[in-house]
Amino acid sequence: MSVTVRKATKADAAQIAKFAVALFELHAGWNPRRFTQIATVEGAEKFYSDRTESGSVLVAEIDNESVGFAYFEYEPTLYAELATRVAWLHDIYVDPVARRTGAGGALINGVRDAVASLGANKVLLSVAVQNEEGRRFFERNGFVTTMHEMMLGIENKNG
Repeated sequence: MSVTVRKATKADAAQIAKFAVALFELHAGWNPRRFTQIATVEGAEKFYSDRTESGSVLVAEIDNESVGFAYFEYEPTLYAELATRVAWLHDIYVDPVARRTGAGGALINGVRDAVASLGANKVLLSVAVQNEEGRRFFERNGFVTTMHEMMLGIENKNG
């Protein structure tokens, strides 16, 4: 069982959308106040399909079957993050049945190689506080904690 990673194509968008919605549902389940379940499979399919042309979506496969994806963006300058030459790893997901096969690590390596060719010297990501397994996975793959996101909820008193 060998894992391969490649750039996604428009033909991959439907499967990526299913993975993405599963990822979004996990986040909404962890913290519905922070994460809003706004995505539909149709909306996610269009979103990721549009991004396949830029090469910023990768797919992991085992035996020619899609088992996960990663979506990143390269930014030469991110003023809000006080960072330059940065790639932001927005989404990474591996189907639960394919976890512990090396697919996640292969996606991280694919992202690293793709963004290095664009000029990035770092990859940033956010991981939900409740996602201990994800945090450990990222640490095993070389990520270190540099920031903590915090949230202040605002109660709407006008209805």
